[in-house]
Amino acid sequence: MYKYLSTLSIFISAFLIFQIQPMLSKQLLPQFGGGASIWSASLVFYQVMLLIGYFYAHKMGRFHIKLQVVTHIVLVTFATLIVVTQFAAPNLTNWPPTLAVFVNLFIEIGPIFILLSATSVLLQRWYVQTASAQVPYHWYSISNLGSLLALMSYPLVYELLFSLEQQTTYWLFGLISYCLLLALLVIFLLKKIPDLSRASIQTRPFTLLKGKGQWLLLSALSSAMLVSTTHMISTNIPPMPLLWSLPLVIYLLTFSYTFANKANYHRHVWAYVFIFSAFAGLLMFYFGSLFNALAQLIIYSLILLTAGMICHGELRNKAPENEQFTIFYFYIALGGVLGSLFSTLIAPLLFVQIDEYLLTLAVIFSFVCYYQTKAKTKQLKFTLATSSVTWLACYCFLAVNFNQYNVATSRNFYGYLAVKDINTQSIKERRLIDGTTIHGSEPLNPSQQFGQSYYHQHTGVAKSLAILKQHSALNIGVIGLGAGVLARFADQQDSIHFFELNPDVYKMAKRYFSYLENSEAKLTVSLGDGRIALKNNANEVFDVLIIDAFSSDVIPAHLLTQEAMSLYWQRLNENGVLIVHISNNHIDLLPVLQAHSQHFNKAMLKFSYQGHSPSDIGSDWVVLTDNQAFLNRVSISDLSPIKRYPHSELAMWTDSKHSLLPLLKF
Repeated sequence: MYKYLSTLSIFISAFLIFQIQPMLSKQLLPQFGGGASIWSASLVFYQVMLLIGYFYAHKMGRFHIKLQVVTHIVLVTFATLIVVTQFAAPNLTNWPPTLAVFVNLFIEIGPIFILLSATSVLLQRWYVQTASAQVPYHWYSISNLGSLLALMSYPLVYELLFSLEQQTTYWLFGLISYCLLLALLVIFLLKKIPDLSRASIQTRPFTLLKGKGQWLLLSALSSAMLVSTTHMISTNIPPMPLLWSLPLVIYLLTFSYTFANKANYHRHVWAYVFIFSAFAGLLMFYFGSLFNALAQLIIYSLILLTAGMICHGELRNKAPENEQFTIFYFYIALGGVLGSLFSTLIAPLLFVQIDEYLLTLAVIFSFVCYYQTKAKTKQLKFTLATSSVTWLACYCFLAVNFNQYNVATSRNFYGYLAVKDINTQSIKERRLIDGTTIHGSEPLNPSQQFGQSYYHQHTGVAKSLAILKQHSALNIGVIGLGAGVLARFADQQDSIHFFELNPDVYKMAKRYFSYLENSEAKLTVSLGDGRIALKNNANEVFDVLIIDAFSSDVIPAHLLTQEAMSLYWQRLNENGVLIVHISNNHIDLLPVLQAHSQHFNKAMLKFSYQGHSPSDIGSDWVVLTDNQAFLNRVSISDLSPIKRYPHSELAMWTDSKHSLLPLLKF
């Protein structure tokens, strides 16, 4: 009975820990512009809390088991009361983004997260102390299975069926259930062992770096691989719980499989597999955007699976079989924190692109070669040596060729930018590239009027503005600055107000492109999230509002919810026109906009332009309005057919309930 209660408690605690992670991170997305870095910062926080939880579990071992049990149940009770009485954190968007994420999350769930994280280690310790048995490392697998179920059920079930308020309620119900189960376990444990003095053991002095370097490094590598893989996927596919959960599921799956049985990991087999993974990672780093969403998810997942099997398999081989297992778990958590900190905070200062992804692959490759130095098969040694040299040569070749056009680069919390002068036989223009997406271009030859990109005279936004300008001067609002190309469409009598989240975008648009400087219109640029800025700027009314805030093929979901649309119509005059840029390789946003057009009773038009050359990029723009004069002037030839969705397939997004999963293009 004791074993069943213990394993069930471990399973439920892990489920609660890993279900709250995507839930709270999704709640934070609107406050920080909907970027993928929210999850990276959140992941660092969760791993720091896990580290503190493991340290707490280790230090508890110096006390008698009765004191451990009573202390833990009291702390869990108080932490639960804190969560139940206050679940909302203050708005800290004026703080540095990463720090604001940390503070928000700690206020909401910090103490209870620490105590839930300690559950698995504590219960394993109590079992070893009371039953004089070996360390049940397979219980760690049970913990990871609970984590896996939570991560997979959130995007596939909870996010689709329940609002954020309902999700919070159900999670709190699960937390209270866990407290009751833990209380039952404590009662059973105290009755089972009347002589508690014999159940205490002396813990060894805690030494931070005494022969534990490989524990630390292997854990850090797997964690860095997890975070950098999530970054790579989210560069081209929108940040959402599914994309956060899938890499973490694979990470935990390799943990669970290798720790379930030491014999599950075969070093020489995974050495061969990793050779292919290393080259696949190099391919995806430079050419990943050419693959569709499903192919990217599969390939990145397989690469992460291979890396995780090697790191976690080697960790299991080096795991102690005595009371030092609590120190072992601490080092695993510490390595996880260091790996996440490197990928989230340090790498953006060192690298312009996500070069930490390739660096981590290279270090793991080095470890594979190191572990095989004593292998009996010379063929494997030769294969690894040849492959590593070839991989390095390919990296050097690709790095030189892909960066040869760079004029300037930048990377911060919101992503990485590059200004490139593309000067080939067919393309001669300067481009602003966010991740892998062109955010505006300018001809290198001044005699040319426009760079082609998304904003030339044949695109929907240009045609719509041309029609509207026939009536009167325009007051234009634009969420998303890019290179500032839209400033060219405003005349001397017009005014245009740009809202830009990423300050580096504004710096590059102002320094390396001439659109803002040469515009005849009255220009204003406000830095910050566009939706928040519009909410705070109640006195300004626009004739046209343009939503062009995608980032590396991503349109932040909080800009397309029902509440956001309601705000837009409040900031538009009675004949106002809302123009939304929906060019996207991986998301079909028409169901969302059609649902809004029905809900707000607005006419909807779709302009679609297909490029006819490498420099002539296609684009899709959607217009929502009830301005009949504008609608009458639109030429039928300008419009592309709009796919009509059955009512059940319309996607009505709200702040509390929306999912990108049904809209993915596979």
